[in-house]
Amino acid sequence: MNKKVVQAIVILLVIILVAAVFVIKKTGGTSLSQTQSIIDGNAVNAQSERDELELEGFTPQMVKENEKPMIIVMGESWCQPCLRMIPDLTELHRSVNDIEIRYLDLEKNEEAFSYFPIRVTPTIAVFMPEGKPFTPPEDSAINYILYTYRDTGEHALTIHEGALTREQLERMIEDIRNAG
Repeated sequence: MNKKVVQAIVILLVIILVAAVFVIKKTGGTSLSQTQSIIDGNAVNAQSERDELELEGFTPQMVKENEKPMIIVMGESWCQPCLRMIPDLTELHRSVNDIEIRYLDLEKNEEAFSYFPIRVTPTIAVFMPEGKPFTPPEDSAINYILYTYRDTGEHALTIHEGALTREQLERMIEDIRNAG
């Protein structure tokens, strides 16, 4: 065999060996089937938590009829940042009683695209009671985007684009409480 071919094979085998050691250390020595079971279990848990949060059959009227401030996180089933937020959103949904925290699956509610300016997922819309737009404090640590009506210049909608950490979600909740 050619000397260069042998060298390439040896280098490839070393890379495979290093990758295998890394995978074994990372998974704690679990087998591939055990690792797949863990992944499947996490997916089932995320789905059941998302089901608890989900707004079914979304209409803009839902927002207008809500008597509490409302945070709507809009995402899709394949969106990894959306899925990473689900456990925190679920805990906050259960523990925060003065603000409605919900998840809107855009794949099941395509009409939301005509109501919200969605450029990325997750997109988080924030409303005050009766669907009034939320006006964030100027010194907020959250990067809100304010939309206005083209013809009147009146404040129409406040959103945040992208995922938020638990700490940022809690800061958003405080911003809403302070605005009310």
